[in-house]
Amino acid sequence: MSQATKWTDEGWEPLSEDEVARLQEILDLGLLDDQADPRLDEIVRQAAERFGVPVSLVSIVLDGAQCFAASYGLQGWVAEAQGTPVEYSFCVFAVRSRDVFVVEDATAHPLVRSNPVVTFDGIRSYAGVPLITSRGQALGTLCVVGSEPRKFSSEDLDDLRGLGQRVVDHLESRRADR
Repeated sequence: MSQATKWTDEGWEPLSEDEVARLQEILDLGLLDDQADPRLDEIVRQAAERFGVPVSLVSIVLDGAQCFAASYGLQGWVAEAQGTPVEYSFCVFAVRSRDVFVVEDATAHPLVRSNPVVTFDGIRSYAGVPLITSRGQALGTLCVVGSEPRKFSSEDLDDLRGLGQRVVDHLESRRADR
């Protein structure tokens, strides 16, 4: 069997065993299937309402892109594409760190202030929790996205973690049904 690789600025590079296992988990859970999931749609709607933000997503982070397994409130090109290049992804930071990633003011945050979804699309706030399966794989995030800067309290983040756990529980129950 050949080594899985990815394209970088330096050419083709091998994927780590951990990354291969993470991507395999995404496939095993059917997260790249192009089918709407009413339960995920309900959770992202609840998240947007709970936080009073226009957008909420279940984002699945791949090697070169992120795709949305569920979305609420998306508009424009991102809604049409149902994803973005990974370079535009805030969610990738939560996946890599395996921890909550919060941006209270995207125009001032050093990691994202020059991101096109900030400069052109108007994202101003973000909070995302990694979706970590019982097998230990970080698939993506449940996130909320605002068009205004905002602070997220520890209670807010606890609520977001709880909703994220509901997403993981649902995804893993789908595995049992496959």
